Amino acid sequence: MGLFMAVLPVLLTLGLLALPRISAALPPLLGTLAAGVVAVTYFAAPVQSLVSAWNDTFWTLIKVLAIIGGGVLLSGVMDRTGAQRRLAGWLSADGPTVASAMLMTHGVVPFLETVTGFGVSVLIGLPLLLSFGFTPYRAALLTLLGLMIGPWGSMGPGTLIAAEAANSSLTDMGLVSGWMNLIPFIVSGIASAIVAGNGYLKPNIARSRKLFWAAAGTGSGVLLWGFTMLANLLLGTPVAGAVATLIMAILWLLYIRRGRLTPGPGRSLVPYLILLAGTIFGQIIYRTIELGALGEVLASPALWSTTAALMAMTFLTMSPEDRATLPLASLIMWWQVAIPTALYVLLGVMMAGGGLADEIAGSLAELGSVYLFVMPFVAGLSGYITASGTGANAMFGATQVAAAQGLGVSPLWAMGLQNSAAGWAIIAGPARIELAYRMAHVYQRSTTPGPAVTRGALLKVLLPIVLLSLVLMGIVGVVALPLTN
Repeated sequence: MGLFMAVLPVLLTLGLLALPRISAALPPLLGTLAAGVVAVTYFAAPVQSLVSAWNDTFWTLIKVLAIIGGGVLLSGVMDRTGAQRRLAGWLSADGPTVASAMLMTHGVVPFLETVTGFGVSVLIGLPLLLSFGFTPYRAALLTLLGLMIGPWGSMGPGTLIAAEAANSSLTDMGLVSGWMNLIPFIVSGIASAIVAGNGYLKPNIARSRKLFWAAAGTGSGVLLWGFTMLANLLLGTPVAGAVATLIMAILWLLYIRRGRLTPGPGRSLVPYLILLAGTIFGQIIYRTIELGALGEVLASPALWSTTAALMAMTFLTMSPEDRATLPLASLIMWWQVAIPTALYVLLGVMMAGGGLADEIAGSLAELGSVYLFVMPFVAGLSGYITASGTGANAMFGATQVAAAQGLGVSPLWAMGLQNSAAGWAIIAGPARIELAYRMAHVYQRSTTPGPAVTRGALLKVLLPIVLLSLVLMGIVGVVALPLTN
């Protein structure tokens, strides 16, 4: 009964998500309220525990809301000035091809995710894919598949929490997470190639051609994995994902442009350079100099995306009408995207602070050695709920380590599995799907070919992909984890 009550808020949220024409904020709001009620009434959690959990997360929520706001503003400026289309023309001269999809899902989108995080990569990557010529449905799918870089997102704070939970070094946790993340790297490559190939080529494509797409996606995933592992060893975990995905982006861009990067996109690239250089600079300052709140501001992508947007308005051409409507349009988009995202974070906070997360993991840990197979599903649930590798590892990290010690397996490898599975499950989580849907559906037209972009259509593809990956991870857990201790 305790397990059922612990998962009840999650079931309520998922059930509400299935209802048509429901406000995006209502499912996580009611789920969060239900988690609080269950925690206080059934599990007798002290109200002070919930208040403390809220206090610990308050500034994180503020940062998330600000980051999304800056990303929305920058995306609006780039769209209204035409810079997005010019940049897309440079990145993908051949249109919506498999190669351009791989450029985004194994290069540009995960690179943005490693540097910024919190969905900014969706706000920037999805419009670029639309400009390539992908339909809103396929652009949304490809963007979400590009979030497979989870353990290195936002320079790896989630991996740091995993390392602390396992009492290991950050480099070791990065390497172990890398081994586990080989599955998401390959699966995302195969899925991206097939999604893109089926979207732009004519019907009745030969089976050999589809096998070629799958092979290309597999090769790209293996290559990305190799660069990530090498960067972890040579440069350290925080920058490993950024370095690896940047190399992949350059390689795919050279392939698409047949070895030539010129002529370039001109000033259209400058706003993104400001965002990336500013965020990297801020992260370096934050990690090396103690500046308190100022350091956090400098390290936040919110500052640099807003700066990039405002500066772009000074040297990129925008019509008076677009300039006048931009603030209100950005505010509306921010409200539609940021509030549901924040509520999903709060749902995770209530689950953890109220003891519901411990009840779920503790009940499943009683399965004994079977839990080794279940472990990635527990991790995936935490990523699905919180939409954050940091939040997911904070939610279930201690429980996963305790279960690993009880089963006689290495806490390091157990947390590596937790770290990878949680990051991968985020791609099918309601917070990220809502973000991609909100960005894509405004471009959906009655004449748009192929499936229409809806939350359900995205989940119908992404959830089976994630579940299949978790099954593979579960098999790895059963076979490999007993050998680690």
